[in-house]
Amino acid sequence: MSSPNVKFYNAAIDAAQSGDLAGARKEIESALTEDPQDVQSWQLYAVILNSLGESEQAAKALAKVKDLGLSEFDELIMKAADAIGQNKFGAAITHYEDALELEPGRAEVYISYALALIQGDYPSDAEEAASKAVELGPGDPSAWYVRGRILRLRGKKREALESLEKALELQSSLVLARYECGMVLADLGELQKALECFELILADHPDDPGAAEAKAAILSKMEELNS
Repeated sequence: MSSPNVKFYNAAIDAAQSGDLAGARKEIESALTEDPQDVQSWQLYAVILNSLGESEQAAKALAKVKDLGLSEFDELIMKAADAIGQNKFGAAITHYEDALELEPGRAEVYISYALALIQGDYPSDAEEAASKAVELGPGDPSAWYVRGRILRLRGKKREALESLEKALELQSSLVLARYECGMVLADLGELQKALECFELILADHPDDPGAAEAKAAILSKMEELNS
């Protein structure tokens, strides 16, 4: 998988994990534009289309996967993605582990594995997997974002902030990283900086309800502190 394609692929996974299926579709279609022969991208595209209820288009994507040919590794990744779509995190974790035994140097798989682990309530293992993703892909903003998110969920706020800031340094448009950064800053009491994070999100995505709600909560807290 080429570097631009990995970027779009990981962005699609991030969007899908956050529930933004339309965004996930856009990113994976960009990945397929970059490399229309990439089996993993077609696999993920099929999963996203199924989640959107577009079963006919999903079937066509799966047919493309079969035309290109599935390696054992690709089949395991596909099974993991299907399991994630059904909230079967234990099964997804097993499939990712089996895939990583075959190809242990795949940073993008460690990213997905870390997210499955945190959703499956294995926070320590999730942190370890995310750190491995960063080690294998130090230039991948998604790896730093996932590590930061997991560290925040584990209460390691300063470490989380460092990872999230690194993600934004690598890709300033990574909305999920900026959102997490704002949440960490708010938790640390750095309300003005947190406010700036959510204002930046709203400048590009004015209809984002989560960012709008977070901004309102921060303004209310600031007003309370100044009264």
